[in-house]
Amino acid sequence: MRRTKDQAEATRCALLDAAETVFFARGVANATLEQIAREAGVTRGALYWHFNDKAALYAAMIERVRFPIDDIAELDQASEDPLTTLERHVCSLMTFVGENANIRRVYAIVLLRREHLSSDSGLDEIEREMRLGRRRSFERYFARARAQNLLTDDLSPPLAALGLQSHAIGVLHLGLLESDDFCLAEQGVRLIRAYMRSLRKT
Repeated sequence: MRRTKDQAEATRCALLDAAETVFFARGVANATLEQIAREAGVTRGALYWHFNDKAALYAAMIERVRFPIDDIAELDQASEDPLTTLERHVCSLMTFVGENANIRRVYAIVLLRREHLSSDSGLDEIEREMRLGRRRSFERYFARARAQNLLTDDLSPPLAALGLQSHAIGVLHLGLLESDDFCLAEQGVRLIRAYMRSLRKT
């Protein structure tokens, strides 16, 4: 029984690795489940035993990579001021992506290789929920910053959260497009820190 369970987990991991390879090479829209199964060295039946469709496989590919920014909702809220917390964790994301080739590939798939598909594909909704979840976490920290009189009066907490998310996505996008000239762990971190300074009340 244990061996069977281990084999099933190994097959699932092989399928996720294959999905990364095929999605990155062909784009999500052009990739087929047959190509992914072939890359993983398994049958389509084995693939469907683990994943119902391409959307489920795509979601699992993202979910198995734990990004530092995902931890922000779980932080001890009394440990430091909320703007410092946000800055530290978004900067850690830049470093995490910049220094890890596998993580960078997943981000490249999400930001560069994931063409918009038909509304029934399920992928748009998966990404929308991810974006909204992170933005709500940002909003909570900006609301705390406002309550502590730390946030500039120029922006409401929701707008500050939207701005930070837009800025971070833009920096990541540029870092992936121009990786030879733009280092996320260095220039990306500096850009995030500069933006966060602009949000702090003086």
